[in-house]
Amino acid sequence: MPFGQVMMVGFLTLLFALPVYFLWFAFDSYRRRRRGEAPTYSSGGVAAIDMVFQPTAEDARVVWEAEQVMPAPAPTPGDGPGVIDGNRIVIETGLRHAP
Repeated sequence: MPFGQVMMVGFLTLLFALPVYFLWFAFDSYRRRRRGEAPTYSSGGVAAIDMVFQPTAEDARVVWEAEQVMPAPAPTPGDGPGVIDGNRIVIETGLRHAP
């Protein structure tokens, strides 16, 4: 099969497959919204472009994803007064003075 014929078959396949995919995607989003679920979208294509053209953006995205998974550190008894106040955890940022 010549190369041009392979390209034409691939183009025609893509031409017919894309509308089917977009219709399925729209129907799936509609169905999820009616159920009360938040539709989730993949960002894999954008991540692949960032990996090639902006490696520092890719590194920042990886760090951000890792930070989203890590839990906040629990206060320890050696943190000093004001960290645990009764049933509340007080986080001192330095913007306000403690009363």
